[in-house]
Amino acid sequence: MKNPKFELFDVLPFDTRPHTAHELALAQCGAQTLRVIRTFKDVDEVVKDIISDNGPGECNSALEDALKKSAVYCEWQNSMPFLKDVPNIHSYRVKPKKKNNAALINDELIKFGGLLPKGQVLFRGGLFAKSDIDITCGPVSTTTMPSVARWHAIEVKGQIAIFDIEDNLKIHAYAFKTWGNQKLKHEYEVLLQNNIRLTFKGSNTYGNMEVYRYNVRLA
Repeated sequence: MKNPKFELFDVLPFDTRPHTAHELALAQCGAQTLRVIRTFKDVDEVVKDIISDNGPGECNSALEDALKKSAVYCEWQNSMPFLKDVPNIHSYRVKPKKKNNAALINDELIKFGGLLPKGQVLFRGGLFAKSDIDITCGPVSTTTMPSVARWHAIEVKGQIAIFDIEDNLKIHAYAFKTWGNQKLKHEYEVLLQNNIRLTFKGSNTYGNMEVYRYNVRLA
């Protein structure tokens, strides 16, 4: 079985939700002022806004809606084997980390995972350093939703990391489904293989949250 080749997807730019008929009617009679419809054009802008909104907010909702409408992201998920056919990846999803075998999970990622395209952007919340990092104890959980990364960063008093995939079609990943009865579908998770290198590019601080950015390639 050949590994699927994931197509690059980017939902930017996107707008916050349009005005409803009710909002327009209230504005027309002078009962309220129409809210501003905002356009988000780059990743840093999205992350900054989600942090300032403490996660939920118009930007986050608009991004989630854009991800659900992305035919390419949907194809990522549809190209993955069912969890029943990758028992170690399934176990990773539903059991505590200490009960899983990281090597076997990685073997399934290498055998069945899709290949990430150069330029794909993913997010992770955790403890990071302002330096290059070799990950040799993976696999590595990432997400397509910065608000999810923010939550995990808060859990460990860490940072949000933005991953820019540097290698083209070399890093294996499993894209979990974001619909149906699958557990943790709200995580928008993409699980990356072990043995990857994060090359530090820079950092920003928004409010009380640090955001680090890395290029990602095979170690």
